[in-house]
Formats: sequence, structure tokens, C-alpha cells
Amino acid sequence: MKTKTIITEINHNDLVILLSTATYGSSYFNVVNKKKDYYGTELEDEKDCREDAWAKILLAGKPVYVLDYYSEEEAYGKLPHEWDEKRCAMKYTVTLDDIKKGLQKALDNGDWDAKCAFDLINEEGDFDLIEAENILQIITFGEAIYG
Repeated sequence: MKTKTIITEINHNDLVILLSTATYGSSYFNVVNKKKDYYGTELEDEKDCREDAWAKILLAGKPVYVLDYYSEEEAYGKLPHEWDEKRCAMKYTVTLDDIKKGLQKALDNGDWDAKCAFDLINEEGDFDLIEAENILQIITFGEAIYG
């Protein structure tokens, strides 16, 4: 039997949990955005933390940029990317659709990947840095590269 998972909706809170957990304390991931996509726009709110800004940008149909500090100028997966000389990191363009596809893939992969995605979805699970980094790797690279 074959099944295919379809993510129909991701809300602001889901994005904040995923991105904050995947970047806080990570030695190889960070997320950045273009200032013009948030600051000085109707999205800007002085009460927002950076993860709120990222979620708003994604939900508004604009991308954020995942930085991979371990890449050593090597790119993985199929997402648009470029070497960011200033940050010494590979910079990947990530959209809301990419996040949906990555979560779908994690759920369809089964085992560890599915557990990570279910812990994010359930909010009551033990979604932690290791799981969040795994999910962000699947979203960004199409697979887990860094174990």
C-alpha cells in the first residue's frame, strides 16, 4: 500500500515553533530575511521576535533564507541557493510551499523523520533542536545530510 501525505495549512505558530527550535542553539543553521520584506511594511510589529517576522514573511508569500554554516561551499538539494561570502554560509531560498513539501516528505519517510514531524504537529510532543534540525534539513536539502 502506498500513501501520500498532503499538508494543507501551516499556521503562524507552527512556523515559529519550527524555525525557533531549529535555529536556537544550532551550530549550523540560521534563518534570515530581506529587511524590505518586513521592516517598513504592514507586517512590521515592534513586539515581534525574529521568528514572528519570519513566519509573517512566509505567510505573506515571500521567502526566508536558511543559512548552512557547515556547507564548505557545497550545496545540497534543489532549492535556489548561493554562497554568502560575508556569512561564510550557503544561503538557501525557502518558501512556505518548500516547508509544506519538506514536512510532507518527512511524514512519508516514516521512522525518525515522521516522528520529528509528528512531534512538531502535536505540540505536546518532545519537539527539540535535534528533531527541528532534521526537519529543516529535509525542507532545505531534501534529506538529512548532517546525521
